[in-house]
Amino acid sequence: MKKQLIWICALLVATPHLTFGQDRYGETEEQQLLCKEALSVYVSYKKQKNYDEAYIQWLKACDVCPSKAREGLYSDGIRFLKNELKKAESVTNEERVASIKDSIFLLYDQRMELFPTTAKLPNNRCSILGYKASDYYQYNKDDPATANAWFKESVDCLKEETSAAVLSKYYVTSFYTMKGLEDEEAKEKLGEMLTEYLVLMDYIEANITLAADDAKALDGFEKAKGNIDEVFIAIAQCEDMVPVLSMKIAGDSSNMDLKQKVLRLLNQKECTDNELFLPVATAVHELAPSHPSAYAIGYSQAKNDNFEEAYSFMQQAVELCGDCTELEAYLLKTGQIASFLKKSASARRYAEQVLAVNASSAEAFMLIGDAIAGGASACDDGALGSRLAYLRAADFYGKAKSFGSEEVASTASKKLQNASKQFPSVEEVFAVGKSTGAEIQIPSISGCPCSGESTVIRVR
Repeated sequence: MKKQLIWICALLVATPHLTFGQDRYGETEEQQLLCKEALSVYVSYKKQKNYDEAYIQWLKACDVCPSKAREGLYSDGIRFLKNELKKAESVTNEERVASIKDSIFLLYDQRMELFPTTAKLPNNRCSILGYKASDYYQYNKDDPATANAWFKESVDCLKEETSAAVLSKYYVTSFYTMKGLEDEEAKEKLGEMLTEYLVLMDYIEANITLAADDAKALDGFEKAKGNIDEVFIAIAQCEDMVPVLSMKIAGDSSNMDLKQKVLRLLNQKECTDNELFLPVATAVHELAPSHPSAYAIGYSQAKNDNFEEAYSFMQQAVELCGDCTELEAYLLKTGQIASFLKKSASARRYAEQVLAVNASSAEAFMLIGDAIAGGASACDDGALGSRLAYLRAADFYGKAKSFGSEEVASTASKKLQNASKQFPSVEEVFAVGKSTGAEIQIPSISGCPCSGESTVIRVR
């Protein structure tokens, strides 16, 4: 059997290519008839899932058909050989197992040589190479580097047309390849993986959008995304990322595409407290202003206590974002900085925009509470005005407490307690002819952040 399998592949490789004008099924009518009949017979068994008999008939088709009779001769042959491989493995026939594997990869190579492009698949060779890499890695787990090199060539060629499985396996084999390297080679591979993560995510997100109505395809790309994320989380620690990414940028300082990818990477891992972050963000933003770079600079300026600068860049991030997926985070951060700068009206406006995106945002409710409490003095009408503002702030702190995580709820509780110290006294309430539990309207005063709104009277 070993000799037979090698002979089959050798025959396919050695069969001369047909010249223009010749029938792909053979040079003579007799050969054409024999080839078509052999193909029809093995295909009929394949459709019945009788792969044992299909394999026997496929051998006959290989014997009588020219090498370019049909591409399926190679893809079907690999399927049948895999079936034979299972049988050989079940009886621990190691010699035959090795022979069949050799034949599988020879068929892959011949298929790529003979059918590098087709009418439907201009990059057919690249797709086949991805399949070959997948099978190689399945059979040779101790040699991820070889499979990884083939995966890379396939992905670089197909880009967003790469299958979910190949994208996932490419990143996984990159990880195991890196594990087998040492020192500078390992660092170089790590740098490659960090930047390629973003490229692969772009390809996956594009396919997730296209596969919105295809549940099977969508599930495949979602799983691939999960697998790649899992590897990325394992390798992407700030203390490891920054030296590697700094080295990559130093070696290609004019590459703005690289800087954009690095910036996205640093933002995604919240790896902003380092010397690399702000220079990269500023360079990217100066050349091509975008919401990620504006947010990155604003965030960094806020950490350095440059709040006016931070506020300006955060506003740019919101404007440039449009309806991007990061809009909620941008709005919230901009509002928080506005609140710190005592821009109460602006802080509340941004918080309300957050609630338009996410009606259950505890942080937005707390921000509105802060904006009202911070501007309570502007509500003073000489009676209960400023006291009522604190009541209104407490309304929002209460919502933040009910919607928030344990940490947010704890912060909201503390703010609620502080606000309650500014509630009116029983005497003050009585003096205006009201009673505890009654609804009351806050005076309409210019500059008051809760002007004209209603709340329920509570006392301190």
